[in-house]
Amino acid sequence: MHAYELQDSPQTLAEAVAEYYGANPGLARVRGMSPEAQRFFRSHDVAHVVFGCSTALDHEAVVKIASILGTTAGLGVLRGYRLHESVEIYKQLRLRAVLTSIARSVAIVPRTAFRCLRQRSRWPWTEFDGYLDVSLRDIRQQFGITVAGSAAAPGG
Repeated sequence: MHAYELQDSPQTLAEAVAEYYGANPGLARVRGMSPEAQRFFRSHDVAHVVFGCSTALDHEAVVKIASILGTTAGLGVLRGYRLHESVEIYKQLRLRAVLTSIARSVAIVPRTAFRCLRQRSRWPWTEFDGYLDVSLRDIRQQFGITVAGSAAAPGG
């Protein structure tokens, strides 16, 4: 588990994003990506950090639901998942891993939806630069975000 995945992480958002990219070095590559994909994946990766999610397939489902229900992007975030660069990632997934994740989604999706709907406000999908020097603990308290691995209720 990484420090950014802990509910009360004292890391700043910038430090946590650096940790996320350090743990997943291939994700920071933007060469060859369209500007639209670069913007989408930057926001997507920050959502991973803010919602305390790893890159495990189950957590990818959490990020997708949280991006729709817990950020200012709403359903508009789905455009990013249709980008060529996103489709290329989907093609690399193994069928067994996808089927296992779908089976686990029975619990993941409702829990994530419930947590997002209980947030105090939605996380800014693109306009988050002002939070880069704010601790994850403070961000999560302000928005009422409960990280994916936490059994605690939102805000608690």
